[in-house]
Amino acid sequence: MPRISLIIPCYNEEENIKLLFSQILKLKTKINLEVIIINNGSIDNTRKKILIYQKKIRGIKIVNIKKNIGFGNGVKKGIKKASSDIICYTHGDLQISLDSVLKAYKIYVAQKSKNILVKGTRRSRPFVDIYFTLLMSLFNTVLFRKFLFDIHAQPNLFNKYLIKNIKFLPDDMSIDLYIILCAKIKKYNILRFKVNFLKREFGIGSNDTLIKKVKYSLLSLFCSLRIFLNGRY
Repeated sequence: MPRISLIIPCYNEEENIKLLFSQILKLKTKINLEVIIINNGSIDNTRKKILIYQKKIRGIKIVNIKKNIGFGNGVKKGIKKASSDIICYTHGDLQISLDSVLKAYKIYVAQKSKNILVKGTRRSRPFVDIYFTLLMSLFNTVLFRKFLFDIHAQPNLFNKYLIKNIKFLPDDMSIDLYIILCAKIKKYNILRFKVNFLKREFGIGSNDTLIKKVKYSLLSLFCSLRIFLNGRY
């Protein structure tokens, strides 16, 4: 079976690291996997915990970023370190189990084609979250004239060929949007599958309160407009 490179950016996830590595260990028994953990400028003990648990699993690559300038930057640094042509990335907060990576991998392999983007679709989410997602999906669909929904759902799995010769990738959360736009422009087959969106067990999320959701949505709107106005898609 083809090898995949799994990239997991972590920002202030010290309490999640133990469980994260437990899920990684389980996943490595099921698929041919290269794991790249990104300490994305954490200001807690995330880096220390990663280094401790790294010793328990062979072959894990660690990338340490001193300052967090965005989720997309973490993904980009991981892609540069990846030895496989098949890339998968997801968050380190474990709101989506790494079991979803196995599902995405099986979907990709079954298609026997490089021109595929496999992406999750979140379910079991609070109504407020669904409402904000629908608004953002509608805005981006109208702006880019392409049907777009649940843009920030994880995981994302694709062949490196999708972003070959692309000099620009966003440093922020809009990397998810950019990847989908690239796939649609290149007429890739985008395959979605349902993933359970779990309650965050440890740490503080970027949009876990109403005020944070509004700020996150406004920032997402700005990032979408920046991509559109710069024509970088």
